[in-house]
Order: sequence, then structure tokens, then C-alpha cells
Amino acid sequence: MGLADIYPVSMAVSMNNTGYFLFSLDTELGTGYFDEDAARHRLFSKDGIEERKRIARVLTLCEQYGIHATWAVVGHLFFNRCEYCPDCPILHWKGKFSSYIEAYGTDHPLWYGDDVVRLIQQSTVKQEIAFHGHTHEPFDSISASAAEHEISEWKRLAQRFGINAESIVFPRDRVGHLSLLSHYGFTNYRADVVEPLLIRNRYFGRYVKTLDHIIGFTTAPTYPLAEIVDDDLLRLSASQHLFGFNRGVDTMLDRLHLSTLRLRRITRGIKHAADWKHMFHLWAHPWEFRTEDDLLKLEHIFQTVNCLKEAGQMRSVTMAEMSGIIGKQDHDGD
Repeated sequence: MGLADIYPVSMAVSMNNTGYFLFSLDTELGTGYFDEDAARHRLFSKDGIEERKRIARVLTLCEQYGIHATWAVVGHLFFNRCEYCPDCPILHWKGKFSSYIEAYGTDHPLWYGDDVVRLIQQSTVKQEIAFHGHTHEPFDSISASAAEHEISEWKRLAQRFGINAESIVFPRDRVGHLSLLSHYGFTNYRADVVEPLLIRNRYFGRYVKTLDHIIGFTTAPTYPLAEIVDDDLLRLSASQHLFGFNRGVDTMLDRLHLSTLRLRRITRGIKHAADWKHMFHLWAHPWEFRTEDDLLKLEHIFQTVNCLKEAGQMRSVTMAEMSGIIGKQDHDGD
């Protein structure tokens, strides 16, 4: 056990000048695909059992390696059954999506997940629960009043668990209503990684990206703390989506026992963050850990982080902890 496990972040950071590793998880169950019936039925189990097993396995790895993760939870999961709330936003799904039939007036385990929230809270290593919308509606396409309803409902239900969230992961990474969220006490959000121009090319970008992830001719981006943007809220940009990679190619690499080949870009980024005292921000959905090889990939990354932690070069922090560290440095610099 090291200093980072004994002392709170604010005390530990005064003793160490390190890099920072963030790991955020978009925790949605069925709500993440409320408007994509075919994809939801293809990707998820009927009873939510497999998804809960994956969450538990990821939590176990976090505990094993002392990883402070941020779990961005959709507010509807705070329920354990339908409570027929006034102005229920799910009523707007009626006649549009089969998700309405699954969610309204039921206790369907893909739509109700208070047990998942409690499991995260019971972790033996610090975990953060962050805002991920109430119904997973993208924030860039809803009105201010609709956004306020999403925020107020999420916070109302979070209070049942003693949660006062600071951090935001926007549904589908579509940013909106920052001033409103700041008014409600949030301090930071995850921004999507800005890919190089070559990878953003509409014709061949995805092929370049796949090749880059296999060969690793670039390093996943890291962020100097002094350059992190404060636009109403601190922008804690992502470095890489762990599963933002062609799934077919990933499966092929697994079969060839080359599961960790495509992780070199990530581990180089983590080591670069440690060397230069930057932030590295990895993210995933819990449901994306579909196989043992997927969990081995995560463990491989955590082992890299752990080696750097033991060397005093890296700290694992939640998004809220990172926000606090940046705020403290800004205050000390005044």
C-alpha cells in the first residue's frame, strides 16, 4: 500500500508531482439504446444478468489495482421499478420505440438498476458516480427546460443514495447546456477526443484508425493540467475509447492470441502522461467487456498504471478528484 492509498488526493498531490490516470464508464444498461431497438436487442441480454456480471468483474479489477473509476450512471437506473412519476419522459417513447413497453410500468432489469448503483458504492476502493443524463437524451438537441428536467430528476433520485455528483459524461458525448449544469453544482465533464485530421477523413479515416491502433504509430493523447480548458466546467477530454476499434479485427487478434497488440497506443500514452505529468483519460461502456479477452485487455492497462503508481509516477483519480486537483493548483498559483 502506497501513499496514494493512505492519504486523500489533496494531501497526496502535495507530496507527489505525478501523471494522472482517469477511467470513466458510461453505465446505462438498456437506456443507452432507448431509441435503437434492434441494436439493444442484439447487444444486451434479456434479463440484464450478463451486464451485471461485467460490471462486477470491472469493479473487481478496479479494487485489485486500486483504480479510482468514474461511473457515469443514467438516472433512470436509480429506480428499482416504475414509480409512474409525473411528467415521465418515457411516455414520449410510446408508439416510437419498443423500449416504452419494456420500461414503463415494469421492473425490467435493463431499465431499473438500483442494485448496480449500490454495488458500485460498496466498492472497497474509491469510485465516483457521475451524471449521464436521466434518460440518455443527447444534451445538444434538447431545450433548456428539458435539460433542466433531466438534471433535476437525476439529482432527486441520486439523493436517495447520498450522491452529490460533480462530474458529467454527456449521453453520446454530445455536449450542451454547460451554464445550466454549472448552476446545478457540476464542476467538470468528459469531452470527446479530437482525432487527427487523417482519421476524421470520411472516406478512409476508419481504415487509418484501425491500422494505427494495431501498429501504434501514434500515441494516445495526453493533456497538461495547465492547458485543460474551463468553459463554465472543466473539460476533462478523453484520450481513447477502449473499444473504439473494429470489433471484427479485435476478435481476430484475440483468436491469434494478440489481444494486447492494439493496446500499445494506450500504454504509451499512459507512460507519456507519467513522464510529463499529464492527464490520461480512458473510457468504455461496461457492456463492452463481452469476453475474457476484453477483461484481460483492461487488466493489462491497469497493470501498466499500477507499475507507474508503485514507482511514484502516476495517480489513479476520479474525474471529481482531477477537477479538485486542477482547482487547487489554480488557487495556489493565484
